[in-house]
Amino acid sequence: MAYQALYNKYRPQTFEQVVGQKAIVQTLKNAIVENKIAHAYLFCGPRGTGKTTMARLFAKALNCKEGLGHQCLDCPSCKAIAKGDHPDVIEIDAASNSTVDSVRSLIENVSYQPIMSDYKIYIIDEVHNMSNSAFNALLKTLEEPPSFVIFILCTTEPQKIIPTILSRVQRFDFSKIRKDELIENMKNILKSENIEYEDEALKMVASLSDGGVRDSLSLLDQLVSYCDKKIEAKDVYTLFGIMSKEDEIKIIKDISNNDADDCLKLIRDKYQQGANLLFLHDDMTAIYKDIIIYNITKNVSLLEKITVDDITNLNVSLENAKNNITRLTEMRKEYRNSDNPLSILELTLLSFFENKKKELTSTPIKVIADDIKIIPEENKKEEKKEYIKYTLNDIVDLMLDGQNRKEERKSISSKWEEILSIEDKSLTIEAKALASSVLRCVGFDILIVSTKYLQDSQLLQEIDVQPKLKKIANTIFNKEYNILVITDTEFKEAYNMFKSADKSTQPLKPNIYFGKEKNLLASTEFFNSLKIDD
Repeated sequence: MAYQALYNKYRPQTFEQVVGQKAIVQTLKNAIVENKIAHAYLFCGPRGTGKTTMARLFAKALNCKEGLGHQCLDCPSCKAIAKGDHPDVIEIDAASNSTVDSVRSLIENVSYQPIMSDYKIYIIDEVHNMSNSAFNALLKTLEEPPSFVIFILCTTEPQKIIPTILSRVQRFDFSKIRKDELIENMKNILKSENIEYEDEALKMVASLSDGGVRDSLSLLDQLVSYCDKKIEAKDVYTLFGIMSKEDEIKIIKDISNNDADDCLKLIRDKYQQGANLLFLHDDMTAIYKDIIIYNITKNVSLLEKITVDDITNLNVSLENAKNNITRLTEMRKEYRNSDNPLSILELTLLSFFENKKKELTSTPIKVIADDIKIIPEENKKEEKKEYIKYTLNDIVDLMLDGQNRKEERKSISSKWEEILSIEDKSLTIEAKALASSVLRCVGFDILIVSTKYLQDSQLLQEIDVQPKLKKIANTIFNKEYNILVITDTEFKEAYNMFKSADKSTQPLKPNIYFGKEKNLLASTEFFNSLKIDD
């Protein structure tokens, strides 16, 4: 018999076997019991979280010969669905059937009665790949299908589905699976396979799988082939190029001690031995996140990567951890555009050492002449900076108002390069940062500008900088605009919301806090500012 991959061999056959997604399972079961079955569903969420599996299980529960809601696994219907050859459960891959012609062919067959079951179920996987014209062709059928037809659309990218489709389906958002649930599932499978394991090894596999059941079992499959009868932590390090926790903590400590030589040497040595630097990059982010969480909450139960003793030994300040995690997050996307991950990581770490050097050289000192000693003075407590307060909904309202101010935006855009020629030397830093950003829209006398540089966005969102930006606007555009500089990522999120918004809606004047009167709570906390494209 041909070998079966673990994720196929142990694919759930009943609702009770599903890992995680308890709320979705219960909702679907209740819908069947109460006979409140919708004609169209949308299952969306990260890959490997059970969307297609849940669709098949729902099809079983609707068509089982034991009756509605059953999943007997023995009747012809249940067996056929499990094998994937049920004539009334049609699975379509939208990645290869995304055209209007494909949809028209589907629609022609919808009206035919089921062959061996009560319901005819169409499972359309990766539905976001369908073209807009294909979606539009499906609209009428999706809204009013025959009583015996049910559509289940599955996708990892619901934002790409047109609003008219979204309004016609019941949406279920699948979440990533918790690590403890992934570990428990792997333990049960290994027990069935008579394979021994170390708990630490399964913890690492759960971390690598990033909340996906299928990914966790694919990784486990590789380990079973590599290790044969016992899975150990050292095998995970070797097979997947993961550095040990001790080595990762050593790197963080070298950064904290400003020891660039040791740090870079260790990373190069591990890279030569096959270490995956992308995993290291993510692990360093996780370590700094733990440091920040513990410094703020003092809650040990929230730590995921390191222990309290590790944090104490590392002696990394909260400010330093914030700066480093920000830089790590900024640089994460650079791996996609480079075939030299070592250079990306080294450049990231060198920026840490450069910042550390600046901190050391700018530390106030006092000299005791008799002993010729240099003793750092206590740093003065930094004054807490205040930032603009806004939400993505505020930006959408500005975009809605900006629809009627396109000529004004065009006029400002034509003068944008003049910002660099501003003569007031006290405005040079802000002018350079602003000029390198992109004007996106004008709404309610507020300019929405976006930048790919997080540090520029943070600088220009400081309340103390706002008078300077107003002065720049007044000098170049002859009008005292408020200017909100956001990241490109935030702009994309807001623009996607804007595309789905009712354009005829009268936009509300946004309650953005530019430093006059605080009416709005901060909506962009530190971690929200770290969002990047995956």
